[in-house]
Amino acid sequence: MKTVDDIRAKLTRRYEGVWAEELVSPGDAGWPYSVNVGAPTRVDLEASFSAFDRESRELATWAEGRGLECRFVKRKAGRVSYPILSHVSASDVEHLARAVGMSPHLQRYRERLGVLRKLFPLVADEDAIKALRLLDRDGTDDVDFDLTCEAALWFAAHDAKGFTPREVPLEGFHAKWLDALNRRKIICLLTGQPSLALKERPRLIRFHYLDSAYLATGLRAHDSLLEGDTSQPAYVPRVVLICENRDNALWFPSVEGGIAVLGDGKAGISTLVGVPWIANAERLFYWGDMDIQGFEILAKYREAGLDVESILMDWATYAAYERFGTNVDTSGRVLKGKDQKAPAAASTFLTDEENELYFALCSPDCSGPRRIEQERIPLDVARTAILTALRRKDTLVAMFGDRGNMRRS
Repeated sequence: MKTVDDIRAKLTRRYEGVWAEELVSPGDAGWPYSVNVGAPTRVDLEASFSAFDRESRELATWAEGRGLECRFVKRKAGRVSYPILSHVSASDVEHLARAVGMSPHLQRYRERLGVLRKLFPLVADEDAIKALRLLDRDGTDDVDFDLTCEAALWFAAHDAKGFTPREVPLEGFHAKWLDALNRRKIICLLTGQPSLALKERPRLIRFHYLDSAYLATGLRAHDSLLEGDTSQPAYVPRVVLICENRDNALWFPSVEGGIAVLGDGKAGISTLVGVPWIANAERLFYWGDMDIQGFEILAKYREAGLDVESILMDWATYAAYERFGTNVDTSGRVLKGKDQKAPAAASTFLTDEENELYFALCSPDCSGPRRIEQERIPLDVARTAILTALRRKDTLVAMFGDRGNMRRS
């Protein structure tokens, strides 16, 4: 027979699956909901009558004490028939909530549904259910629930185009609050809008001067510009290195006419593509981790229109530093491969050698580490890689002239 813990777990899963739908549209889940407790056969009962009889009584006492209906079947032990518990049932979501200790939860969300229906009468049942579940999943407290409703009313009545979150004139409303816990999605559900049309905060572009002649002047070595700013760096760079690791960008060795720009993963691509002195640099390099994400960021830069070439993202570098690799990400989660069809979009913008390593890292049969962090590689090795690439290009130009795009030659 099932134990009390078994039955409670099954009832809890049922409650979690239907509570929101039942609040919005009572009865749709189908009632009563019954759990088969696993009544013994006659053979089992006769073999261990005392144990099964005791378990049946204990389960029935527990279930009846929580408002559940108990059903019994007759089972013979010897010549006598005994009632043995076979099912426990909840007649509706109220009884189910009471049985698993969720009555306060159900009451809280019944009240919240009442508020939502009063304030947003046009919200479809499907969207009301989604909103309730998102509020519950993120453990929204009363203060944040009230602010969510206030914000939804404001967005329903105002055109927010051109506003940043900080400019929305509501107490307690700000970008970090809005971006946490699915609040954007909830507000959109309540207002029926596909998005809030807010203007996002401009990103900060951080970069570091690498030209030794300039640095010898004692002027600032590290600089930043706000996205969309018309200001220019201290000099127009011949060489730009986009580097994902802050320390690598900050302390990169000297490169004549060079600037190291701190990347921001995939989020930084749209920002950097719009910076003329980056896009127009004579040589543009990208240095990221040797992992699936690193190659996909590289591909995204190229897809966005930047003619960027990679450094230290090849088989030779992978082999040289393989012993320092890992199979977990920065959060400690185990890295997994990808379906071989999934990398197709990225592979279009990778060279043959990059693709070979990329697909190997994506493969479920990858025998080596799925990630080698760029900070495992000494900075002087990275500088040498850039200088070698520059010399190779200069040699090719001297031999054949600048015949269009030769960056990935």
